[in-house]
Amino acid sequence: MSFDPTYPHNLNPLPPRKKIANSNFGDLLLHARVELAELKGACLQIPNPMLLMMPSMLRESVASSNIENINTTLTEVLQWQLFPESERREPDKEVLRYREAMEWGNKNVQKYALSTRLISGIHSRLIPDGSGQYRRVQNQIANLSTGKNLYTPPIANAISPLISNWEEYVNRTGDALDPLIRTIIAHYQFEAIHPFTDGNGRAVLYISGYINKHRAEYYRRLLAVTTDEKWEDFISYMLEGFFIQAKETHADLKKITSLFDTTKEQIRNKNKKIYSAELVEAIFTYPIISPTKLAATLSMHYTTTSKYLLQLTEMGILKEATVGKYHLFANHQLLRILNKQS
Repeated sequence: MSFDPTYPHNLNPLPPRKKIANSNFGDLLLHARVELAELKGACLQIPNPMLLMMPSMLRESVASSNIENINTTLTEVLQWQLFPESERREPDKEVLRYREAMEWGNKNVQKYALSTRLISGIHSRLIPDGSGQYRRVQNQIANLSTGKNLYTPPIANAISPLISNWEEYVNRTGDALDPLIRTIIAHYQFEAIHPFTDGNGRAVLYISGYINKHRAEYYRRLLAVTTDEKWEDFISYMLEGFFIQAKETHADLKKITSLFDTTKEQIRNKNKKIYSAELVEAIFTYPIISPTKLAATLSMHYTTTSKYLLQLTEMGILKEATVGKYHLFANHQLLRILNKQS
């Protein structure tokens, strides 16, 4: 039966029927693996890698949410995360939930492996109303502009066996196929199963910046796997994405690390009275911060942290702004890096 976008897709279990070999991807695979290894090595050299990765994770949250047409900016999310949830805009709430889901997933992946329990845990934090439950009704993927149906995922009753097959595939050991290629295959399969009503891509994706720049190509190649089993085109596209995203993240990490060290020395040399490693870490963990947030982070009084932030502003490390009733301070040099400004 030929592919019909209006009819629930009869998705084949993994592994793919078409033979896929590491040798099919040559330099693409090599370059991606080298760049990822260099990024991992750079992270291991940092005493507190999560401190410097946190802003990057939030940037990924924004990019991934943008794929699903949840539109906001990194600066807006950094700003609104300081305010009570009741005052936040809905797009910013969704992005912050994505960051929370990523943090939870990173902490629990060793405990639960790649499993329904891990995926459901991520999804329940991403979309609380869904409670991490797989869908029980039919859904469809349509063009937002025209309303034309592009793909109808498998029926709800097929989700359980397909997910079981997916779990077995991603946790299999001893496979000659490179883990990066297996990851890409698993990503396609999860998207094709589309087990949740919403938020499927955000549950498994981490190269959203690259995909946002080449979104039409991503969907074209994803669909071509479904219609014509064009695995090599899709895998090549994703390997290129891994390479580019790892290279960009590595470059950003170097810039953030350099800025962190420079800021630490600047405060220690020119304003030793307020210097502490915790203070420097706080203004990098929260590139936009308020006196109240800093007080809670450092277990200090609000008036003390207000003075600290004003002194850091006088030193040129921070810039202050008023948003409504809130007095905020921005680590503007860090924001330039995160926003990809030269």
